[in-house]
Amino acid sequence: MINSVYENWKNKVIGDAEMAVYFFLYYHQQKYPNIKLQRALESDESYAAILNRFVFKKVKFKAVEALKRWSSGEWKFKLVDSILLPKDVLYYQSLGIRPVTIKVQDSLEPILHKADCLEFFIHDLEHGYMFFHDEKLRQMQLKFFKEIHSRLDLEVWTKYNQSERFQYRFNYLISDMNTHLEHYKSYLYAMIEPSDRIYFEDIFKD
Repeated sequence: MINSVYENWKNKVIGDAEMAVYFFLYYHQQKYPNIKLQRALESDESYAAILNRFVFKKVKFKAVEALKRWSSGEWKFKLVDSILLPKDVLYYQSLGIRPVTIKVQDSLEPILHKADCLEFFIHDLEHGYMFFHDEKLRQMQLKFFKEIHSRLDLEVWTKYNQSERFQYRFNYLISDMNTHLEHYKSYLYAMIEPSDRIYFEDIFKD
């Protein structure tokens, strides 16, 4: 069933949100079998309605809430079926969009640092929650991501880009942190020389 729904999404028969909700329901049922959820998935009930009336084992509130807000059109997500480069994640976040990855698996198996495709998907949803749940915090993040994205071509990065440690930390900063502006400042400034902070000071001004 997942393959046919996935093909419908690829062919634009269904949208991102509907595919995302089904993906979550399907793989949650695969990982934590529930006869009631199975019957619901086999019924004519909408995926969104199923999402709203079930409680999901071992899934944090943040992930479920993000999915519900996505389904209702309140929060802007972009569903992708490939693992994006950190700079691609930065690009979407600079536009006020949080990308979320699905990987269809015939059997649940590890993806990068996560146990399986469901956990990988849930991890992205949790980041989405942290991106959208507080408007003031969202505006801070949006400002930071826009400004950093606009400065990716600065020459100042050249002397740092040869360092694998810097690359790892920078990639984490632009794709795996959804936090307060002051935390971005502390993290970025710890990575660069004091003399180079001049290139970024205006980002952190009120």
